[in-house]
Amino acid sequence: MQFRKVPWKRNYAKVPPLIQQRLKEIKSSLIEVAQTKLIPLSDIARGLYKHVGLVVEGDRVVAQAARVPPENSGKWSFRNVEGWERKRRDLPMITKTYTWETPNFGDASTYGTHMHSQDREVYQVEFDEPRAHEVKAEILKEASGEPSSVLVKFSLTSLFDIEDDEFQKEFLWAINVLQENTGVTGVFASDATKEDYIGTIELNWEVFPPGTADEIISAFRKKRRGRATKADSVMEERLKLFASLKPTAYMSGAGKFSAYVGAQSSNDLVVFETVRYGNALYVLYDTWREVSKRSRIDLLRGTSERFDRFPHSEGWEDRFLEHIALEQDKRKKPKR
Repeated sequence: MQFRKVPWKRNYAKVPPLIQQRLKEIKSSLIEVAQTKLIPLSDIARGLYKHVGLVVEGDRVVAQAARVPPENSGKWSFRNVEGWERKRRDLPMITKTYTWETPNFGDASTYGTHMHSQDREVYQVEFDEPRAHEVKAEILKEASGEPSSVLVKFSLTSLFDIEDDEFQKEFLWAINVLQENTGVTGVFASDATKEDYIGTIELNWEVFPPGTADEIISAFRKKRRGRATKADSVMEERLKLFASLKPTAYMSGAGKFSAYVGAQSSNDLVVFETVRYGNALYVLYDTWREVSKRSRIDLLRGTSERFDRFPHSEGWEDRFLEHIALEQDKRKKPKR
């Protein structure tokens, strides 16, 4: 991807010493990734910060609602939207089933196509789901003098726990999202509670009993209420797809995680997607109880040994349905 040009250092390979020092000085275990910046009004007027919601409307500067910054701001912003994938050659290889479409008798236009499946030994892939961190701009004050300028606080709406085992990786990711999009980054103690922090990562599920696609879509519409969005139409498409699997239950994320939808095909076969920022559908092989207890970050933490991912490239639905059919057949075979 071609990243857009920015007039500041784009990102850091490691946490800068000044920020590391600031972390040591903070007594609270909860921290906020944030920094202030004095910005010339002319930079705001020419749209330099429009992508993070800082704009000029009429004769005043306006900070719009927090938003997920565009993926073309840099590699960490790209990962924030698309996720992060790494091949683990240091781990044992595993067996994966792959499916692809083949024309019948060499002529798909005349005779149609059919699906092929094959098991292959492959390296495990470690995947981190998109974090979807939002950048928030807050106007602190307008500075006097010429040229006119505005003091702004930029922050991520997510909070971070220093005591978390994955803190260093998550923190580097977070400060780079802010840096790539605003040209500044830093850290402050958070006055939020532990419950506030948990609320930013904990994915609670609501479970719906099985039914027809129309019945489930109607139930989800009543739950969500409000004006229909693009995410709602994607959600309905996924629910229709899930209904074709004849699931034992449907799932929906609660509260701010309402964009998570899924279905349980069997006790150890669960499919889900994040329809708001989703670019792939996931198949997990854990029991429903295991899945329901995880945070949104922990849900896919690990390697492809634990789950399969179906990016939305051409033909992905056919590959997904073929894969699920194979997995369901495995579970029907009597154990010896």
